[in-house]
Amino acid sequence: MKLKATTIAMILAAALCANSFGKDKPKEDVVKLQGAVVDVHSETRSHEWMIKRGVQDATDEKSCTLHCVKDMGGSYVLVVKKDVYRLDDQVKSELFAGKNVKVSGTLDPKTNTVHVYEMVEDK
Repeated sequence: MKLKATTIAMILAAALCANSFGKDKPKEDVVKLQGAVVDVHSETRSHEWMIKRGVQDATDEKSCTLHCVKDMGGSYVLVVKKDVYRLDDQVKSELFAGKNVKVSGTLDPKTNTVHVYEMVEDK
């Protein structure tokens, strides 16, 4: 009797697994973008303005971006022409602060956030 119950349980488990593997999960399309990693504040106040005003720790695009994120509570974004995308990987984005990059990942259209797979400097 135990053997029969165990056999039935194994058959049911195998059938459930086979059914779940057969269902395709929606696949998100990978996007590839080229732009500049800057801070979200740069939309309202330019780095050029900060540099001209002599804002401490803001001497170029990189230092200005780092200053705005670390000292002003900003976050890193990707600017592609006039479009601004949030970047989910803020640690990786910090490495490219103020630089032009190529980013690949998936885009969440509700939040306009790129879930970064890869980011490399665009030279």
